[in-house]
Amino acid sequence: MHFLGVFAIGGLLAAAIFHVCMLLVFERLANKINKYGPNLVTKVGQGLPRIDPRSPLIPLRLKNQFQLYRQAWMLVVAILMMPLVFYMIAKAYNGY
Repeated sequence: MHFLGVFAIGGLLAAAIFHVCMLLVFERLANKINKYGPNLVTKVGQGLPRIDPRSPLIPLRLKNQFQLYRQAWMLVVAILMMPLVFYMIAKAYNGY
């Protein structure tokens, strides 16, 4: 197997593990936030959970932590998926 293929599979596995870990972190953080009021954390479909940054019920520390985790989640998963993208592009140009 080509090195880029192995690297792509490794990045995909790392992204999956990171995704599951972040789901657990978000669940704990959502429980902390929802103690201040019902339904302060919303999740629409399969997307990332959201909070209202203007809500006066959520402490600023938890708002900032939630937003930081959410942005870090998107950034790290995007970085870990790059080897897969490069592998797919390389395969498209070089053929199967």
